[in-house]
Amino acid sequence: MTEPLELFDPAHYASVRLPAQKAAPLPNWCYTSPAFYAREVERIFMKVWNYIGHASQISDPGDFFTHDIAGMPIVVIRGDDGEIRAFHNSCRHRGSMVATGEGSCKTLMCPYHNWTYGRDGKLVATPLIDEDENLRHADLGLLPVRLERWAGFLFVNFDDNAMDLMQWLGDLPGNCASYGPETMVLGRRKVYRDVKANWKLHFENFNDSLHIPFVHGGTLARQGVSGRKRAIFEEFNGQCIDHFTVHKGSRSLLEGDTGFPPIATLKGRYREGTYYPCILPTTMMGWTIDCLFIFELHPTGPESMNVVSALFFPQEITQRDDFEELAKRYYRRQDIILPEDNVIVAMQQRGLHAPVSAASRFTHMETLCHAFDNWLLDQVL
Repeated sequence: MTEPLELFDPAHYASVRLPAQKAAPLPNWCYTSPAFYAREVERIFMKVWNYIGHASQISDPGDFFTHDIAGMPIVVIRGDDGEIRAFHNSCRHRGSMVATGEGSCKTLMCPYHNWTYGRDGKLVATPLIDEDENLRHADLGLLPVRLERWAGFLFVNFDDNAMDLMQWLGDLPGNCASYGPETMVLGRRKVYRDVKANWKLHFENFNDSLHIPFVHGGTLARQGVSGRKRAIFEEFNGQCIDHFTVHKGSRSLLEGDTGFPPIATLKGRYREGTYYPCILPTTMMGWTIDCLFIFELHPTGPESMNVVSALFFPQEITQRDDFEELAKRYYRRQDIILPEDNVIVAMQQRGLHAPVSAASRFTHMETLCHAFDNWLLDQVL
């Protein structure tokens, strides 16, 4: 379907703006157009709180990891003072990246001219070049990126004027309090690279309960949810879309598997199912009765992304003698479910290149997709 000349004219999106029971999905070009994606980078990823990982990934001074947010490279490092900081991954001399991958380091050193930065981002050495009035180390530290955290979860924002993180999250910390988010530590993080689909398709898929019996017929669909006892749309103060599913057992295990005991501090409905908050724009959480899983979406262009599956457990659980053995059952579930989703969104992406807009209407089981699409248009238009 050819994108219109006036791509951001609100008239093109009038059918998406209708009430959910009458609305259509986003036009095809929203998932294929480089121009539409560029506007998303400008007005979403440069403005929002982007989830980048967890403090338990860098537990010791000098531990670091690198990250790419819609093409913008950053490095996150724990300093000698224990503080976690984020910096633009770009040397102050000629702009080369100063770190790749993850690991532990004494300093961060640019590979081009060996300009060297301390764990706090300060410039400490410029080989063969002496300091003078035109080049002072104190003026040329790595440029910081605004970083804030909820419990151990790390977020960055490129907009210094944006609301603070806790305002962005709104009701989420309170809703999750009985899970003990401050006790969670990373068990495993797995990256699926170069998934051939637009990032929005994966976010919508997570909030689309209609696909479960068909895409996950041998896995998720076998976990009975009587009458689809799922919240359709919940009022939420903050930048999240959430729903709750009532069911027995843990949604982090395959049917028939046994795992860890339920989190002892759970209260109310959270003892009877799974809470699925999606932090806009790209972080999808599943708070189950015994652990937490997070799916992260990292767009690499209008039609590609990296997808991350991360599993977290209460710290006391990770100290059990049988932790590694039982945790494999949780990992196995993710290793089956997420690839099924990766395949289906890639098929959807290819279908959206049709020269017509075949998508017609949302159903009553896709109201969260409608809510997300309208949030997106609020930002982009």
